[in-house]
Amino acid sequence: MLLRLFAITAAFGLALGTPASASSQAADPLETQTRAIIARFDTALRACGVTPPYVPGVVIDSTPSLVSFYTDDRSVHQSRWAEMPAELQGMLGGWAAAGTLGLTPEGQFAEIFNSLLVPHELGHFVASFDGRLEREDSWTNEVLANRIAIAFWAEDTEASTPIADRVENFNVFLSQLPSPVPAGEDPHAYFESNYEALSNDAAAYGWYQGAFMRTAWAEHEGVSFCDLVKPDAG
Repeated sequence: MLLRLFAITAAFGLALGTPASASSQAADPLETQTRAIIARFDTALRACGVTPPYVPGVVIDSTPSLVSFYTDDRSVHQSRWAEMPAELQGMLGGWAAAGTLGLTPEGQFAEIFNSLLVPHELGHFVASFDGRLEREDSWTNEVLANRIAIAFWAEDTEASTPIADRVENFNVFLSQLPSPVPAGEDPHAYFESNYEALSNDAAAYGWYQGAFMRTAWAEHEGVSFCDLVKPDAG
């Protein structure tokens, strides 16, 4: 099963070409960085009294979802900026220009997909082994994954930029997209009832990705990482 935040083929109508064939590379920087985040996340889980069934691996394959957690191979899948098509790199140029951290397009890509969202995917990992992934609907699981990511970064001693600044940088581009929710409709209910249509509409799905993060941020005060990753957390 593919658990995703950004499915670029659905959300932005872009198709990635065939990634470069994987080769054994010693000390690949992207793999090393991702494994380090996973290791810190695992340590944080265990400090909360949560023992995961395994520690996720890392696969660098530049798939259309850019950063994902797959239950079938128990790995976080990552993407390289250099393997992104020109259309996607151009989109990130606009995202970086609108962003609040003063990053280059490549830096914005790395900040979002190679860093900020890794614990989001690990939030899906937690939900996959404690039952919430099957028990809750799509909106709830996306918001939960963002809440876990926010709480992780807020407590992570290696993070160099405050999480509030990182969330603002993430949201500023997506918040500019028009809301696809009809007047009087509840965004949550509308998403669940119209998921297929929304997932095939670039602007609509992008707006919802921002909505998931905005909702998670609005709920972050007074909630710790441990509160969110325990199996009985709501």
